[in-house]
Amino acid sequence: MIRLPRPERDRLADLDLAVSRRRPSSRRVLMGVRTGIIDAYGDYENALRDIRRFTSLANGSDVLTKVLLGNYALLDRGRPLEDLRNSIFRTALSRNYRCPLCERAQVCALDHFLPKNHFPEYSILADNLIPVCERCNRLKGDECDRVDGLLMFHAYFDEFPDKEMLFAEINVDNTVSIRYSLHHSDEIDNFTFERAEKQFEILGLFDFYQMEAVAELTDQVDLYDETYDSFGGSGLRSTLSALARGAERKGVNHWKAALYRALSRNTEFCSGGYRKLLATPIN
Repeated sequence: MIRLPRPERDRLADLDLAVSRRRPSSRRVLMGVRTGIIDAYGDYENALRDIRRFTSLANGSDVLTKVLLGNYALLDRGRPLEDLRNSIFRTALSRNYRCPLCERAQVCALDHFLPKNHFPEYSILADNLIPVCERCNRLKGDECDRVDGLLMFHAYFDEFPDKEMLFAEINVDNTVSIRYSLHHSDEIDNFTFERAEKQFEILGLFDFYQMEAVAELTDQVDLYDETYDSFGGSGLRSTLSALARGAERKGVNHWKAALYRALSRNTEFCSGGYRKLLATPIN
């Protein structure tokens, strides 16, 4: 997961602008709960630490839920809070607009980390809006575990573990096969590891990274061939190790880092088994 800079917004100004642009009936409802919304904004980080203790301001009120959800439409292009939308997308600029959840696709949507259908008071809170790709936005959906308090990693507030946890298993037989998995170690506490497992499961990242790895190996096969012909297996191993170190600049658990670490450690691949890429499909 990519850590993004927290949006620099005047959150109360965003709220008051939204209230001022709603129809009179909705404006009256929002003014009646304005203090409650402000209190909820102040409690946002506490909610992330233990969502089990928090109940939505709109709990049990369909009318209030509908009115609060209506604020989000003001982020559309040409609407009063368009600048809020744009500022959220700008947080991904430092990562070339890569999705912070899958680290691969381009951001194109806004995800409500705490789902707006469960917590509509956070529908326009900048801290709750994460720029993501279409795929991750669709798969995450309304995911929010209020029973066990097991939330996914938040791109503004959480750091993904920097200890090696994501592994790629390479098997060279009739084909070259790739499988990703998470491995627990004593350096990572159980709760953090469970959150990582949940994130990978919800977003289908094992299969997604496998497909990305297939494309990566196919694109690089000429490099492997040239390196092996010139420097042999040890030269190919050194090249793969260098590629792993380069990928680790994006994080030790980046999918490319895990892939190239595994390739560099695979004797059969480095001893010419990579040629199976030229003749047979990868799976």
